[in-house]
Amino acid sequence: DYGKHFVIGLQPTTTLSDHDRRLLAELKPAGVVLFSANFRRGLVYDEWLAAYEQLIAEIAACLETSHFLLMIDHEHGRVVRTPPPITRFAAANRWAQQAGAVGAATAIELGSLGINVNLAPVVDVASNPRNPVIGDRSFSSDPEEVAAAATAYIDALQAGGVLACPKHFPGHGDTEIDSHLALPRVREPMSVLERRELLPFRRVVPRVKLVMTAHIVFDAIEAEVPATLSPRALTDILRGELGYTGAVISDDIGMRGIAPFFADDGSAPLRAIRAGCDLLMVCASAMDTRAALAMAAALAAHGSDEAAAAALGRSRMRVERLLADIGPIRVHRLTDEVLAAHARIAPLHAGTAASPSPG
Repeated sequence: DYGKHFVIGLQPTTTLSDHDRRLLAELKPAGVVLFSANFRRGLVYDEWLAAYEQLIAEIAACLETSHFLLMIDHEHGRVVRTPPPITRFAAANRWAQQAGAVGAATAIELGSLGINVNLAPVVDVASNPRNPVIGDRSFSSDPEEVAAAATAYIDALQAGGVLACPKHFPGHGDTEIDSHLALPRVREPMSVLERRELLPFRRVVPRVKLVMTAHIVFDAIEAEVPATLSPRALTDILRGELGYTGAVISDDIGMRGIAPFFADDGSAPLRAIRAGCDLLMVCASAMDTRAALAMAAALAAHGSDEAAAAALGRSRMRVERLLADIGPIRVHRLTDEVLAAHARIAPLHAGTAASPSPG
């Protein structure tokens, strides 16, 4: 059952495509990731919610279970997938002091969509003003402030029944290249990484059950491979030095920063698992998601290798523990009063109405 090591980003459709229907039924991944194109836009709340609920039912039917990871990137600011009237707060650096309240509201709203994992918060430190991809997605340029806001947000989100997934370990804040486009490299010594990048992660990882990796090479950690494939980063540092015991998910392996490593002889999936990664995210925006079938087959081919089998077994146990921590997926409508109250909690994203209507 090697499909459980994968999470699939759906095709950009509001009903389950034939492509996804076949893939989900054959692969049986641990879960799916939703994007903007999976929501019917331009409709009133009740109409798009009904279409969305049907999509989730179709996914469950293909997976033959209603117990799966239903994930979304809901950072607020420029990274939001859901249509109105779901609240779209401003970027994280605008509400660091209200992070707990935003986390609580986010849990209520994502929970109403049946979403059980939010691929947030960003725990990267905004240390490089030339960074093209993090910027205001980070709570602050101060590691202590990032740690405090992320802790408040995570605690509130998870108290509301939605699992947090801090990202991008070991830290994407000091890059000048977007890992969606190429492979960044951080050349700072370990002493800098310890007091800056790793400080927020050290604070939050005892509180969470899922952490996302960065497709970045850190010279001070392992200069030959990105963190997603680095035993030093994921096993020695994250699990060893930081004491993390939960599951690890990759950022999308179709991103150009990592994709060349997965275009080889099929060894990369096992390499990632051995490094300490448990779930590989494969999204339609960057690659043909059917590649996950070949990757699962590549993992299965190593079943007779004792060391590989042991690594896969440990990883599978972490995935199963994660799945055991999620509740049933239920979709329901929120009242206009709840949504209006949420919109008053913190600054809203530019162009977002202060009082969301049901339209």
